[in-house]
This record gives sequence, structure tokens and C-alpha cells, in this order.
Amino acid sequence: MKLSKKAIIVSVIVTVFLAILIVIAIVIKNDVSKPKNLLNALQEGVDLKFKGFDFTEVNEANAKWEVKAETATYSKKQDLAVLEKINIKLTTSDGKVFLMSADKGQMFTKEKNIEIQGNVIITSDNNDRFSTDHLSYNDAEKKFYTDAPVTMENKRMKLTGTGLTLYTNDGKLSIPSMVKAKIN
Repeated sequence: MKLSKKAIIVSVIVTVFLAILIVIAIVIKNDVSKPKNLLNALQEGVDLKFKGFDFTEVNEANAKWEVKAETATYSKKQDLAVLEKINIKLTTSDGKVFLMSADKGQMFTKEKNIEIQGNVIITSDNNDRFSTDHLSYNDAEKKFYTDAPVTMENKRMKLTGTGLTLYTNDGKLSIPSMVKAKIN
């Protein structure tokens, strides 16, 4: 049985049409199954929401800091990334390494400034462990800092004080006031 040229053309058109309908049905099904919290976030001025935020900055003095977060939302209008479960690795120009972690924070992407809070822990490469409530980074001054109470512990001593400043270029760290130490 030989099909006419017209029947073949109609059959190809019907097949293509059915394939397009199947693709449209799949797209509609996936749109309906999007998580409602993502849709709500997009409606509240958030442009992007994603898992696995990763930002690296190397400055002119070859100091490097890397920011990683489990989740992030980004608002282009505010140039703001809101981060959850944050880890920061600072490598100073002279090779000192500081690891920082916090529950949450925000990064002002245009200025490259960051604020983290909630169980803020800083660990140096010589095993000094600092804890505080919140910590900020000012890119113009190339420093991490806080005005909150700070505790520093290592195997030799426990030190408490108020405030902390850590410069990214040279790794100089200071606790400027109310310092008390207990030697083990």
C-alpha cells in the first residue's frame, strides 16, 4: 500500500504537532510542581534563590577570601545576597589562614561587604579559636571586625574581651578592649 505525498505530509505535521503538545504538557507539569516557597520568594523581590553559593575575592596584596554558603537568595535591586550556613576561608598575603563559620549573613555584592551572625566561629591556622555573635567585613578597609564580646581559646589560655579586628592583607588580629586572660 503506497501512501500519497499529501498523506505523508499530513502524517509528519500531525507527528510534529503531537510532539509539541507533549513538550508543552511536560513544561506545564514542571511549573505546577515548583515549590511554593520559591514562588513566594520570587514574588517578594528576590531575583534568584539557589543552593551552593560560592564567592572568591583576591585583592592586590594577594590576600584571598572565599565565601561559601549552603543556600542564598539574591536581590539585584538591593545588590544583596542573603546567605545561610556560611563558611569563609581567609588566606592573608603572608600565608596565614583563618576559617570562619556562621549560621546566616548577608553580602552586599556591589561593595563586597559582608555581615555574618549566629554562632560565629573563627579558627586560625595555629589553632586559636575565636567566638562572637556577629562579624562584618569592610572591603574598602580590607578588614573583618566586630564590636561584640569575643572569646579566644587555645590549649594554653582562654581570653575574653570586647571587639575584634582582623586585617586581610597581613593577618594582624586585635581584641581592643576589656581583655581578660586565664592561663591554663
